[in-house]
Amino acid sequence: MKLTLAFHGSRGDVQPGIALGVELEKRGHDVVLAVPPNMVEFASRSGLDARPCGVDTAQLLASPVVQRDMNSRNPIRRLAAITEMTVGGGRLARRQLLTYTEDSAAIIGGSVGQESALDVADLRGVPYVPVHFCPVRRNGSVSILPLPRWSPPWMHRAGWTALDRILRLASRRADNRLRRELGLAPMSTSIAVGLARSGVTEIQAYDVELFPGLDSEWGSRRPLTGFLGPDEATRRAMDNGREPLPEDLRAWLRSGPAPVYVGFGSMSVPGGPATVDTIVSAVRRAGRRVVIAGGWADIGSRESADVVTIGSVDHTALFPLCEAVVHHGGAGSTAAGLRAGRPTLVCHVGADQPMWGRRVVAAGVGAAVPASGITDTRLDAALTVVLDPRIRDTATTLATRLVPAADAVDRCADLVDHATAHTPRLRVT
Repeated sequence: MKLTLAFHGSRGDVQPGIALGVELEKRGHDVVLAVPPNMVEFASRSGLDARPCGVDTAQLLASPVVQRDMNSRNPIRRLAAITEMTVGGGRLARRQLLTYTEDSAAIIGGSVGQESALDVADLRGVPYVPVHFCPVRRNGSVSILPLPRWSPPWMHRAGWTALDRILRLASRRADNRLRRELGLAPMSTSIAVGLARSGVTEIQAYDVELFPGLDSEWGSRRPLTGFLGPDEATRRAMDNGREPLPEDLRAWLRSGPAPVYVGFGSMSVPGGPATVDTIVSAVRRAGRRVVIAGGWADIGSRESADVVTIGSVDHTALFPLCEAVVHHGGAGSTAAGLRAGRPTLVCHVGADQPMWGRRVVAAGVGAAVPASGITDTRLDAALTVVLDPRIRDTATTLATRLVPAADAVDRCADLVDHATAHTPRLRVT
């Protein structure tokens, strides 16, 4: 059976799709993996048929439309930015997916760029199976807003309903313009409502330990699998067969106590290198060494006896060798830190990251501060929590309760197999 997987975004969004695609190929499926053009080479090393889809996400995140317009306080400018990204990247992604999905039995896609995958599945008349890396649908178990823990379920649901309506208002005109270009009828409701009415299984690729109660609330309609991750052979292949950590880094790690990791992945940090300097200084004040990982944004380079700067790195290999981790709170980075049993300080920038920060705090395994509000005082207080031995013990215990990556991938593939065989033709208008 031919299956087309579409996973857009950064490495943290694409890598789970690679893990799922490899497992589906092992089961005999013919898999095409559509990813951003800047991720094609990386994804192809897994052995999958990876093809470019949509825009280069590294260039997009560094562009004025994201750096300036998406962060504007002017709602009209933000709305215009959303429309520009939706139409520009969406039109290209839909055109490419139409080419890749000829004879496909189903389309499986991540949350980023779900509109393109859904529209092409609608046009092709094949099942669409969403795979989400954090909660994005209405529920009473976890809030999208920073509400008190005692907040009743109806308040959580109200927040999700408001978010769904805001997103619908922001993108409706652009989304329906692209649907009309494909010859599809405009959608009269949001994607969330449309998928729920269609009876589509929406796979939740994250761990119930971080979201207690969500599995029982959603049941089989939105099953939780655990965090997805590639097996060791695939991980090594994606790193071109190299050792996951270079020898000079391993030597530095052996030369002293476990450091604190600092990295922001694909995100541009508010304040840039100056903000990273503030974080590094706070870690050094706490008497810890620091390993800084560069990402897509320029955060500068720092070298001293107790500080080392490296490029992109395999979190699975590095995090277990660290005392704690400081990052932006992306789903992939958060999962890697929790699997390693390491306390986490989330310095969130936007999107789902504040939610992950709140989940880290609620689980008792770390702290969270907004990257835009970092001060010496806030960092010192947060690091006092993160470096507390009791937090370390809690993080170690939590790691033992998480669904192993291999089991999560297997469960996700089972759900894809079942959904493609039993989901009716998609109709979401």
